[in-house]
Amino acid sequence: MPGNLWMRGTVLVILGLIADVAGLIVKIYSAYIRPYEGYSEAEVVDIISMERDRNAESRYRNRQVAVFQFFADGKLVKIVDREDAYPCPYELGQRVRLCYDPENPEKYVVLHGEKMRYRAIALNAVGAILILAGVLMFLAYAMRYTI
Repeated sequence: MPGNLWMRGTVLVILGLIADVAGLIVKIYSAYIRPYEGYSEAEVVDIISMERDRNAESRYRNRQVAVFQFFADGKLVKIVDREDAYPCPYELGQRVRLCYDPENPEKYVVLHGEKMRYRAIALNAVGAILILAGVLMFLAYAMRYTI
């Protein structure tokens, strides 16, 4: 059975390294995934109430939307968020990352990189735990021969 500990430790360390590499890939991927070329940090300068579309499936007649302000190629741009939410998911003064079409800044996407960042952190944590467990198995294997 001592060889069994060695094999289990090896498998755990390999799985841990795979999880760490996957976390790194997710982190890099989330930093570079953008549907548009332009990139800016916008500030929520106002939260306004707008009437919903008549076909919207909501019990509220109005929705709250954020007004983003950012610089696109040196020009100050203000746009109203398209997200249909009540209450508004953003706070006044909050800064968000977004990418936009340089030829038409009205086309934009808010980059919600937090989910991807948390996934990368989780994968790295799982990888570290697996590597630690593998090292402990190696130590248990070594202790069998020193006593």
